[in-house]
Amino acid sequence: MHELDKAIFEVFTGSGGTLTANLKPYLSLVLEVYGAFKIIHRFIQWRKKEEERRNLKRSLALTFQKKLDRARNDLEKLADDVSYAFGALFIYSVAIPPFEPKEKARDIIKQLENDYIEMTKSMKELMMLVKKHEKMIVSALELYGTQILLLEGLIEAFEKEKLDIEALTDYLPLIAQEMQKTEKERKAFSRELSKGIGKFNSTSGLIVINHALGINRRYKRCFKKAARHGFKEFSQKFNECRFKVTLRNVKKNKS
Repeated sequence: MHELDKAIFEVFTGSGGTLTANLKPYLSLVLEVYGAFKIIHRFIQWRKKEEERRNLKRSLALTFQKKLDRARNDLEKLADDVSYAFGALFIYSVAIPPFEPKEKARDIIKQLENDYIEMTKSMKELMMLVKKHEKMIVSALELYGTQILLLEGLIEAFEKEKLDIEALTDYLPLIAQEMQKTEKERKAFSRELSKGIGKFNSTSGLIVINHALGINRRYKRCFKKAARHGFKEFSQKFNECRFKVTLRNVKKNKS
């Protein structure tokens, strides 16, 4: 097993597991809010058509759009912070330590805290607007049970001065449903990012490093097989798989 792989799994079993657990609340919150954004976006589209049909001068759709744009922007900043925290864990803990470790960690945490506060502010404004026009939204979009619960849960959570975490926990089962709805978008992002990085690695010559480390298709296959087992068995299963692959290659070359 390459030293880089060992370092990665040491992080997983050490501070990485703690950090992952600590970031789960942010991921859960983002997923709940993301589901509400989709509903509000649909309402804005419906409202625009209604305003055009009735020739209304005052645009409720525009008011909603401004609030939604700000909240989406703040949510994406928070999601970026969580992504950066995950990425920083692996880059700085596995390969390249920051020049000032404690200062770098504090900076990441501070940015996360600041963007979290801004997100709660913009979400409070948006959900108060949703609360005011909730009946219209439900009726216009013909929302069903879980969608109504999602909106009501977020209204309840954000209507107080401080985010009501207890109110959010009652709606955690809805998160699994929201994750299923976003599978297509998540896979599209993953494919595009992987494809783009792979293309850059090839054009820049960085792919040579992977070859030098033996990171090829067979390596990845062994990695995936071993990953099905626990951390303690990973190294053993991974090395067994690579040994078999190497043995097959030797026999193939001799013949």
